[in-house]
Amino acid sequence: MLIHATPGLQLFWTAYDPLDLASGSIDVLGFQAGYIALANKLLPGFTTVTTSPRYVSMLCAAVAAAEAAFPGSADSAVRLRQARMAAVKSYERAWALACGLAASEAAVGDKAVDGLRGVQYVRRRLGELSGREKAIRTSSFNLLANQVRYGGIGAYSTLMEDCHLATMRSVTPRPLGVQLADSFTSPDDDLAVWDEDRPLPLDRLRDWGLKCHLGEFTRDEGRCLATALRGGEEGGWEDDVRWTALRMLAKVGEDGISESLLLDRLLGAIRNGATDRLKAPPPCVRQIEAALVLIRPYERLYQSVQFLFDAVRAAATDEPEARLDLLAATSPCVSALQALRSAAGDLHTAAEDAAAIHPETTNDCRAAFATAGVVGFTEAARGVPDGVDLLGLVLDRHRDVQQGKFDRGERKAAWVRRDPANGSARLTAQRHQLPRSGRYDGWDQVPWHPYRTFGAQRFVKACGIR
Repeated sequence: MLIHATPGLQLFWTAYDPLDLASGSIDVLGFQAGYIALANKLLPGFTTVTTSPRYVSMLCAAVAAAEAAFPGSADSAVRLRQARMAAVKSYERAWALACGLAASEAAVGDKAVDGLRGVQYVRRRLGELSGREKAIRTSSFNLLANQVRYGGIGAYSTLMEDCHLATMRSVTPRPLGVQLADSFTSPDDDLAVWDEDRPLPLDRLRDWGLKCHLGEFTRDEGRCLATALRGGEEGGWEDDVRWTALRMLAKVGEDGISESLLLDRLLGAIRNGATDRLKAPPPCVRQIEAALVLIRPYERLYQSVQFLFDAVRAAATDEPEARLDLLAATSPCVSALQALRSAAGDLHTAAEDAAAIHPETTNDCRAAFATAGVVGFTEAARGVPDGVDLLGLVLDRHRDVQQGKFDRGERKAAWVRRDPANGSARLTAQRHQLPRSGRYDGWDQVPWHPYRTFGAQRFVKACGIR
């Protein structure tokens, strides 16, 4: 017997799990693949982190500077890429410092670093300066724990490739990228920002930052980037779709409205003919329409499943184990269970409607849904009338996702394990508890996946797209 007299002390007991060390996951219910397939049909080339047009200009300038510094006629392809990538990383770090220095000027302020990746690293490094230093080397600080993955290079490489601005595998600018680099306010020739070992005078970095920070974007940059978003001379199908979607966003977009309402507006504008005056290619419009038809039921399915999973986590946080029958009878879960069944049927109907609009889009998205196990899950959910069994189906899906059943990825421990024998569920580790701050009152409060419209609208404004 264990006796303790410490007020408020809670002990958390779980059985040993050999998979417990590999339980981290950002997609514990397996909806990300389907969302990405839908988003790619709506705004190809964009991601959730491509939100600043100036990053694209800066990276084009960095790639052009890297090529000029390392033309590499005698180097191997691997060594040449390494040298150029190091130069691009140094250029980005120098630019980030320049933006941070510009932000200290009262006339500029925080707009200089609005959207800067690694801004806390920049502030920390600049805060370490004693005031006596006259220069700084970019090798003296890290921009993020992994700059290539999480900095501007990782965030914008896909857009750079898809808009025909650079070939990032070889770190080589393409003609449109050279044009955009020329439009960017580059540092003076003797300010070698691409060389991480070269001392860079702080006053000159600040002067550069005042002209090239994130709060600035020139008309020439806008025109050149708009051409790239359209595809330029190399434009293909995805460029046409992206450009059509951007022009539609320019027509119906509005600051401050939710993304779900914005997507509804897009669909309504297509169906009532409001976008006809854009004279967009009809097949592109149909692809966008088909994706929009699928998005709402897909997100409703995700919202209800996520809410139910979190409801089990919350119950298992507050008590040693969650009784699924009691949980399924609560009003929020009754509503979520009903929404799940409804969304499962609506997604099936929407797929039929979308197939009549643009078959290729529907087939591609349904293939992604099937691979992720969403199709099988919805078919099973439509045939389960009992709330407890449906909660069990949600938990079983979580278990299968974590074990890599659908993506064939690394097996991870489930966050929640249910006991079918007594109809209960419990957390597998204390770190999977759900704090009260992370709980929602109803399933419809669960946020949608982001469909890239926030960043796309910023590009629309910066580039003057109409």
